[in-house]
Amino acid sequence: MAAAAGLKRHRLTLEVTFASENDKKAFQEKLDAAKRLILPLHQRDTHSFLNAMLDRILATATTSGSVTSIPPVVTPIGNSFLDTSGVFTGDNNPDDQKLFVVEKRCFNNLCQGLTQNCSCTRYPSWQVKTFVQKGHVARVCFKCCSCGVTRTWASSRILNGRYLANQKLVHAFTCAGMLPQQFVSFCKFAGIGEIKKHYMHTMYNRLQYRDVIKGIAEISMQNAVEDIKALPHYATKGEWVMTDARHDSTGNALHTTVPCLAGSTCRIVGICTVSRAEHQVADTRELVCTRLVIADVQARGLNVTEVAHDYEPLVTRFITEELLAINSYDTWHGTKNIVKEIRKICRGTAANRDKTWFIDLSDKMESTKTHLYWCMKHCMGNADDLRANVLNISKHYQGDHHGCHHESQCHFPGYHPRKQLLSNPAAISALESSLKNTPIYLHAEHYCQCRETYWIESFNHQLLTYLCKGINFGEDTFAMRMNLAVLDWNENVRRAVTSHRLYLNVQRPNHHAPSRVLVEKTFMFVQEIWETYIHTNQQSTLCVLASENA
Repeated sequence: MAAAAGLKRHRLTLEVTFASENDKKAFQEKLDAAKRLILPLHQRDTHSFLNAMLDRILATATTSGSVTSIPPVVTPIGNSFLDTSGVFTGDNNPDDQKLFVVEKRCFNNLCQGLTQNCSCTRYPSWQVKTFVQKGHVARVCFKCCSCGVTRTWASSRILNGRYLANQKLVHAFTCAGMLPQQFVSFCKFAGIGEIKKHYMHTMYNRLQYRDVIKGIAEISMQNAVEDIKALPHYATKGEWVMTDARHDSTGNALHTTVPCLAGSTCRIVGICTVSRAEHQVADTRELVCTRLVIADVQARGLNVTEVAHDYEPLVTRFITEELLAINSYDTWHGTKNIVKEIRKICRGTAANRDKTWFIDLSDKMESTKTHLYWCMKHCMGNADDLRANVLNISKHYQGDHHGCHHESQCHFPGYHPRKQLLSNPAAISALESSLKNTPIYLHAEHYCQCRETYWIESFNHQLLTYLCKGINFGEDTFAMRMNLAVLDWNENVRRAVTSHRLYLNVQRPNHHAPSRVLVEKTFMFVQEIWETYIHTNQQSTLCVLASENA
């Protein structure tokens, strides 16, 4: 009985009369709308609604002496304004999961607008009338529940007749190196709205987005030139640069690009692309691109005194005969086949032992390649000294160290050779003959500067982020993405090292050099592009408005 008494409810009936059934229905709709605005989902009964309204009226009358306005009464569930405290419990309508992008400023404007009173009532009573998605932006029409007045709101402001948020996302995926189709698919699958390709085309061209990127890339390369001119050695020695051809696909590539990197700073000071329409044969485009890029770099005011590249005879002839500069070959390309060639005199069949190959040389394949690197590094730019150092490798293996460098380990007290000493005249002759046939010995004047094109190979690898091989981009798109790669490289090349790590690779047991752990990359060029783009289009809009008002 006690439990039954505790569940007893006391009923109060309020009678409201209406002139017609339509008035009654309109009143009921207003009451339901007010409940949705003021009360949480689990408390939307008439008792809770009237209690909340009366408490608010009495509190306002007590403090101000008169009832002027009634702010909305919200009873949140816990600390959340969302029903079910924001926990997803399943939706029957897939449209409830549509996403859109909103600017913080527009969101603040929405909050202020929804808390403002309509002219017909003392408290806010807005409900959503229509919801339209334009790309990634939501455009909403709110309707007053009392008088039917409508107000509009959009989740983004407008720049040059287009929503700013849509343009910002096109800018973001472009600078990230994504393909347009990848971005369209991502947005479609996420339900965040879609931007058509013609919209991107308009932004890239008519709104001058490509021109903005090109202008900033030109400034970046010019700044790189000015930084080189400020170096102490530039006034007397000029600057050496490195070049390398990069084809966008195998076979007869559509585009061939030759970047030009400064040897002192490893930053890009010039870049040139030649397409199939301009030069049909891809194999000979490197010479054409090199001519153009060197002329462009010189036009920026850089004194190019030496050009390093991998072995390309046509480019070599241009550098030495037309440019009248020092030509250098990349050390890695010069030594990559050394082990393969020396292996011929170190291994073989038993029948050819001591005829074409010698067991005395079997332990000297890898070390000979290391010796050649050492010779190039310590010849002090003298081709004759380089050739003498190469021939001295054979004497070093014989135990004769008179011609070895004074800093070599063989001059240290207590030195003991780790390789078997050579004494077989036939083996010595075979080794000397192989050393004389190496590119390092034959073209010593092109290797004596000991130049490497590691940095330009690294740049070509980074280009894959923006220009995937096997995809034939259009001329304008290719140039835009190439300029983005230039900005990315010039901003982040040779950034600080935080520490070193040693990785042991079973496929490269002799590799003991530690790997550098670099600081995280920065992308300030992305913000610079966006700010310049906004400024350019704001100026265009102001010019149009001025001409219309004139």
